[in-house]
Amino acid sequence: MASPRSPAASVSSAGSRHSFEQDRKRPQTLEDLVSHFVAAKRSLNSQTVLWRANEIVTTARELLEENAILAAKNASIRNIVDQQVDTLEAVRRGADVVEAEVQAEFKQLLHDVDTSFAGLNSTLAVLRETPIEAALQPPGTPQKHLYDFIDSTTVSNLEGTLRDCIDRYNEASATLGESNDAFDTSLDNLHSSIENVPLTPATTSNPSPIPSLYRDLEGHAKEAAQAFQGLVQHYDLCVTALRHTEGGSAAATQATGDAPSQSGDEFAAPPEPISEEERQEMLNVLQKDAREVDEVVVEIRERGSEMTFLLTQIENHINHLRNEASALSSILQMITQITAEVRSHILTSRAFHGSWLDDTRPTLLNGIEEWEQQRDFYERFDLAYAELLVEVSSRRRRHEKAKRKAEEAQKELDRLFTEDERAREQFALAQGNYLPLDIWPGLRDAPRQYEVRAIATDLHDEEEPSEERAAKGYIAQSIPQLGRNVVERALTRVKRRM
Repeated sequence: MASPRSPAASVSSAGSRHSFEQDRKRPQTLEDLVSHFVAAKRSLNSQTVLWRANEIVTTARELLEENAILAAKNASIRNIVDQQVDTLEAVRRGADVVEAEVQAEFKQLLHDVDTSFAGLNSTLAVLRETPIEAALQPPGTPQKHLYDFIDSTTVSNLEGTLRDCIDRYNEASATLGESNDAFDTSLDNLHSSIENVPLTPATTSNPSPIPSLYRDLEGHAKEAAQAFQGLVQHYDLCVTALRHTEGGSAAATQATGDAPSQSGDEFAAPPEPISEEERQEMLNVLQKDAREVDEVVVEIRERGSEMTFLLTQIENHINHLRNEASALSSILQMITQITAEVRSHILTSRAFHGSWLDDTRPTLLNGIEEWEQQRDFYERFDLAYAELLVEVSSRRRRHEKAKRKAEEAQKELDRLFTEDERAREQFALAQGNYLPLDIWPGLRDAPRQYEVRAIATDLHDEEEPSEERAAKGYIAQSIPQLGRNVVERALTRVKRRM
């Protein structure tokens, strides 16, 4: 049987094994089987308890739904009555939250502005202190620094823009403060009025017991149904045992007073053949379960009584909720006149927040970004100047190398020219008297002489033909010679910022 106290559960019970072994020693007579059958059939009358249990569960389910509706209705009414003040205070707290969040971010952005400005000034100070190497400037040029090559008006203009933005923020913040003070006065007056209003005593501070009661009720219904299912199985086992016992069907019909037509459904079909061992095992189970039938019936009835008691508790709580709903609905019209002024406070708070989002915040962020970009640009300017010094040194080194190669090539050309000139003179002395001059027009020509020289360039007029520039005597601007310590300092700055 399904219940823990049912016969089916007793099959696996360790405490009943000893009794079961004793019952197996006594043979089951036809009279015993008929007695078990009659008791099993009588136990099925407990089905009326299940019918009542089903009605209770249906009623309780309807009350559970009504409980949810009433609880929601009462909560809504209490929210309207009890939380109107909380709503207004929430609006007031919202204004504080908006103000606090904006002020916190404003302070952070001001800090970031100061940090960015300090970083930019630090970079500008480096530019002010970094002189341009005299070797890079024309002779007689006054000493210049990197700072002399930048436009500082952008920095001062941005600084003025940010100051104006901060002034506008302070004005909006002062307006919000005046609105919040007026709101606080209204809330104080509202509290004083509500203290004189009689309130319905709170009756919903504890969670509703109905869901828990309904779960207990369903549990009893489920256990009762399982127990009854065990009785049905036991009854079917009695019928099977009688069908496999000679004279069992007739004896069962006579014992219950059923007409053959009424009991024919149970005993009409011939039983399926089973072995004697299987039949004996079936009788042993039947005997063990038969001893618990009355207990199961009692359990079903007890659960039915408990379900009736639980339903009474549910109904009592529902009646309380109904009375509470009626009482709460009588005070809904008492606080509607004080909320009209809230709109202006909300609009002021929104205007402050909107000014922050649309004006102050983006202006400060843009200022920070622009100063960071300027600082990055000027740092790159300083780095580029350091790399320029390195590049000048590299160009000078390549220039010296090319010059040495040109001088070496010129020496080799001069040597070849002298060698050619001497060879021609020797040839003229040896063969000149024998060769007529008109045999080859170039017989007495001097050797061709080659010269390695720098190509003339004009850095200011690239479109002028090179021949004309060469004729005018243009030469490439010389590459300055920087001191070794200057180049080393520049290399150090470049490596440090890579």
